[in-house]
Amino acid sequence: MKRSKRILIYSVAVAVVAAVIAIVLLVNGQDSSENVSSKLRHLDPATEAAYSAVPADAVVVMDFEHLWEILPAVTDTSTFGYGFIDASAPLVKLQKYLADYEGAVEAHTLFSIHYSALNEISFLQITDLSGCPDGFSAVQHYIDSLSHTSRKYNGCDLMSFSNGLNLAISGNLLVASGSVICVESSLRHLANNSSILDNHEFYDVLREAGGKGCMFVNHKQIGKLFSGSASYGFLKYSDFIMRFASWSALDMNARQKNIFSFSGVCKNNGDPINFSSIYDSQRPVESNAGKILPASTVFGVAVQIPSMKGYQRAYQNYLEVNKKLSSFLSRNERVTLPEKETPAEWIVSQGFSEIISAFCLVGNKYEWVTFCYKKASLFKRLASGVKNNIEHPDVFDFEYKGYIGAVLGEAFSHCPEDSYCKIGEWTIIGSKRCISEFASGKANAVKLEGYLRNTPASSFFEEKGNAKVLVNLREGSDTLLTAFNQYFRGRFKESLKHKNFSYATINMTAESGKTIADMNYYAANLSAVPEMFNPELSGASFFIDSTIKVGLGPFTLVDPQTGDTNYLTQSKKWLSIFLSDKNRRDLWGIPFKDTIRGMVDQVVLSDKRTYMAFILSNKLHLMSKKGGYAGGYPKLIERPVVLGPRIINEGGEYRMFVLDTNNIIAKLTLDGEAVSGWNDIHAPEFTHNLPEIKEFFGEKYLILRTVGSTRIYHPNGIEITSKNIRKPIANDSQLTPAEDGYIKVMGVDGKEFLFNLKSGRIKKL
Repeated sequence: MKRSKRILIYSVAVAVVAAVIAIVLLVNGQDSSENVSSKLRHLDPATEAAYSAVPADAVVVMDFEHLWEILPAVTDTSTFGYGFIDASAPLVKLQKYLADYEGAVEAHTLFSIHYSALNEISFLQITDLSGCPDGFSAVQHYIDSLSHTSRKYNGCDLMSFSNGLNLAISGNLLVASGSVICVESSLRHLANNSSILDNHEFYDVLREAGGKGCMFVNHKQIGKLFSGSASYGFLKYSDFIMRFASWSALDMNARQKNIFSFSGVCKNNGDPINFSSIYDSQRPVESNAGKILPASTVFGVAVQIPSMKGYQRAYQNYLEVNKKLSSFLSRNERVTLPEKETPAEWIVSQGFSEIISAFCLVGNKYEWVTFCYKKASLFKRLASGVKNNIEHPDVFDFEYKGYIGAVLGEAFSHCPEDSYCKIGEWTIIGSKRCISEFASGKANAVKLEGYLRNTPASSFFEEKGNAKVLVNLREGSDTLLTAFNQYFRGRFKESLKHKNFSYATINMTAESGKTIADMNYYAANLSAVPEMFNPELSGASFFIDSTIKVGLGPFTLVDPQTGDTNYLTQSKKWLSIFLSDKNRRDLWGIPFKDTIRGMVDQVVLSDKRTYMAFILSNKLHLMSKKGGYAGGYPKLIERPVVLGPRIINEGGEYRMFVLDTNNIIAKLTLDGEAVSGWNDIHAPEFTHNLPEIKEFFGEKYLILRTVGSTRIYHPNGIEITSKNIRKPIANDSQLTPAEDGYIKVMGVDGKEFLFNLKSGRIKKL
């Protein structure tokens, strides 16, 4: 097995063991430092009775309000879990049998996971039949339909069937498992009036979550799952998840066909012995990872760190409590270069607010790449413009090998770190070959954000957080499977046969003194699988000038009331604004301290006077042709503007489009406020322009020309062309009305086609 693939599994095992194990066992953990005593919920007697049958050594407990919620994973090929769950397993056969009895499938059911001394994982099913009289009949029919043996155990009939199932009924509870040891353990706990409820940490999270619809994970016992599912070489990596938190309580969403999601918190009580406590010192922020990672990313872990010093303090506290600080400090000492800062000093001085370790297919070769984001200062943005991530940068040798991994841990230590380049606000580090690919623009021609746009995982990068993990299970299956033992490897392969898109994501968020985790597993058969690479660009370099060149005039102003022509110009050296008449004779000049944001427009206010509208220093100025301001102006605009305003008149009300430093187009009132019902345009590619209004078939549309394509939006800012990823419209294309609802356009490949303005679909000419 190649070294790069071995490293990928290592990182998955260390940084996202939860994601990998959850795919095969529906298991993961999250964290919380909040004191839950003030929010404990009352548990109804039936729920508490069901949990009283769960043995104390349970590693995971999954609580389904109704038995039917798990059945689609067994019977419906379009659902997420189909193929992974072994249809021949004894418990699965029992569930399929009970599915024929309407009363039985409504029963509240628990599934717990246990580790046996035989290095195997066993499942235990506890079903409460108290509210389902038909359930008892269904079980009796099952017993009568199969040959079995029966014996008394702690006052109950324990039956063992020829298909491997072991079953007992205690009061209203059906206890079943493929392991007789698990059934016996449950019956002993019932007889002794002891159970998992005796674990006070579990009881707290159970009462907080309310039980039904949740999954509970005992992190201290998670190593047992590794023993029963992981291949030998990866057993040691269970330590990370064991130390992540104490218990997790996760809401489960198992009812969507293509998505199985978990969201919840873990108990850590702020104890630095748990890794999750590190996030308590951070605040959630936006991630920019989707805008730089290539669509060919198989695995990625991104940490958003608004306070690097705070993160380091919390991380070192965690290491110290777990007696790992000395090895961490010695590693920092070993990688420190002569006459250079220490790794900790260097990473703080860089001002990075997001760092990503990713395993990507770059130029037909899988490589580890590190991406570091540093938001440019407002001055730098205004001085040099917003830089697009496909400009043509230089490639340099990277002098600080080992520094990032020394500070952030093993997941960030696999990148070769030979070279780096800077693309916009990103520093990209990797092998020289790999970085040359990024510098040429070929490596990241299709961004991961765009790749996921028309998939069930489209909203992943929209969520704020403190850490994100993503795994392309479909594309990375050959690598991921080596982490599992032979049985689970086979189940994984079977599951992937039924889907053409399979993805796992985790978003960790620090919020109100606790850390929340959202995990989603997506498995679907998409009608159109997104392209990882742009076929028009493969094998060829392309460069785009992405600097906004702010024009200083002269701006031609034709008075909408009188028809008179004036010219407005700003001095490049002194920044004074001059107004000239139609013969270019100066009328007056006014000194300013900043540059016009590239545009000057006009409005006629209620006083019947025409005012020039322009933006300076993030303030909207309305100035008359005599140099006086309209009342109340200038007005402050909240976000820094690099281009605007473009004034439009909507039903007698003036609105303006502006482009901010984050490549976002907003529509504002003349007071600088957001317009109700408007959706900001987050153009995936860089744009030098603001949208124009065009009318087709009696309807108005916004036309935006970006550096790479033409994008069409409804008047409320909702994009129509977002569905047309595979056939983008060229940025210089003519838009000609054709048959009803369709316009004729030209693609980036130079070929014409028809585009439907209602549905966003395309049709060949």
